[in-house]
Amino acid sequence: MSDTYRVPDHSEPGHQAQHPHTPAGGGKGPAVAALVTGILSLLLLWLWFVGIPLALVAIGLGIAAVRKARRGADGRGMAITGIVLGSVSVLIAVALVAIGVSILNSDEGKDLTSCLDKAQTQAQKQDCTNRFSNDMNK
Repeated sequence: MSDTYRVPDHSEPGHQAQHPHTPAGGGKGPAVAALVTGILSLLLLWLWFVGIPLALVAIGLGIAAVRKARRGADGRGMAITGIVLGSVSVLIAVALVAIGVSILNSDEGKDLTSCLDKAQTQAQKQDCTNRFSNDMNK
């Protein structure tokens, strides 16, 4: 009989038993990726077109890594941290949008929009923004 079909002997030196669902190398890839994209989403949130998609990717990778960790893979803490950082980025973005909309819908914001629509030159546009800034600082 050939050794090809032999049942592995776990008592051999240098052989370590591994959980059957654990990928080689610990399976931390998605967890590390969730953590890195979560950190980048916070750092790059000022570039909303980069930060928000990164936050969503961090949340998705984090959820996938947590599911993988339930089957025995490593990195559950990093995955959860990635989910939290991505969620915080999304919440900050939503808050900034809400603040921006409320400012633009205020009387001062409507005045600024009207002034900018009527402005012909760059100097007139600058005057509009200066008046808006003065109104907001009152």
